[in-house]
Amino acid sequence: MTTNTSHGDDIALGLIAQDLMFLRRFMQGVLAAGDRAVVPMYCMHNYICLVVHESHRALQAIKPALAEQLAYDCAAAIERARHSVKLFDDTRKQLPDIGKDFERIIEAHREEFLNNTWLPLARPLEKDLVLWRCRGRVISTSHVANFFLGFSPQQIRNPAALRRELHDVAAELGRYASAATDELPWAGESFMDTLKATDLADREVRAEKTYRQAFDPALPEELKAALTSLTCALSVVDVLLADDAEGPSAATVSKLRYITLHHVLSSLRKLAKEYGPRLQLPARALLDEILNAPTSVRMDQAHRGFRNTLVHYRPERRIQEQLSLNTPLYGLVDAYFPGEDFPTLSTEVARHATDVTRRMQDWARW
Repeated sequence: MTTNTSHGDDIALGLIAQDLMFLRRFMQGVLAAGDRAVVPMYCMHNYICLVVHESHRALQAIKPALAEQLAYDCAAAIERARHSVKLFDDTRKQLPDIGKDFERIIEAHREEFLNNTWLPLARPLEKDLVLWRCRGRVISTSHVANFFLGFSPQQIRNPAALRRELHDVAAELGRYASAATDELPWAGESFMDTLKATDLADREVRAEKTYRQAFDPALPEELKAALTSLTCALSVVDVLLADDAEGPSAATVSKLRYITLHHVLSSLRKLAKEYGPRLQLPARALLDEILNAPTSVRMDQAHRGFRNTLVHYRPERRIQEQLSLNTPLYGLVDAYFPGEDFPTLSTEVARHATDVTRRMQDWARW
């Protein structure tokens, strides 16, 4: 991605390149992993869509000819999945709307997977929710995967058609990443190369019973499912991506951790505002501890320009002179967090993500 563009655009192109090289390494690892890659693909799908959608938008402004060459099909499906990264922060939806999304997912799965046996005594044994774990942590569920993939819940009634659509979207994402990095030094290991089959486990459960025991009794079932998406998103960046936290993927993993933690904390603030007075004292105390932790407060007060540049790639004009192509994360941390650098902020965010993940997992009682 060589260019004769401005310094700010060169920074944007550098950020795009490092994210796309991360995707290329991941996708190469997926090809070698076979069936072991299915659940990681569910977990990474919305992040892949985020990088592809946002990088293409940035390239349309910076290098329109290249953007035209990289234009992809399935744009609507990719954009839907990209927006799920925002969790409860989707500007097009309020918290009740997110609850409705999960209510539709829960009902569609119940209709599809329950009451299918002719033997009434066997019906309590039917299951309608899958929990997927990595190294002991829940990283996704069949409900969360449905939400993050961005497909209609009713599509599970036609598995063949759903597989075709998933295949078509995955093919477009792979083609984009491959074409964009064709001349870039993307090669190297991905966390997929170190992930073992024994690291992954799954368990089928009854959703009604699982949600009844999870989180707080004051929360309706659909919001417990939505909260599960927050917990899973944290576990993905904390556990699944752990082996990519060093080396060539460090900047992208740090970015994904920051974005995820940012939206999780913001989502929990919205939940606390809406449901806080109804929650039991232990739940209110847990939310207070998470949201009032120094790192949480710091991230809440941080200039939105940092998060926006991580997501949208093009840095604000006012900080461009402070950025350098030879500095980790191009000096964005130094510009937005005076007195800090990339390693210190990355370490702080990683530690806080781990702490919040453990607290959320304990609250969920998985």
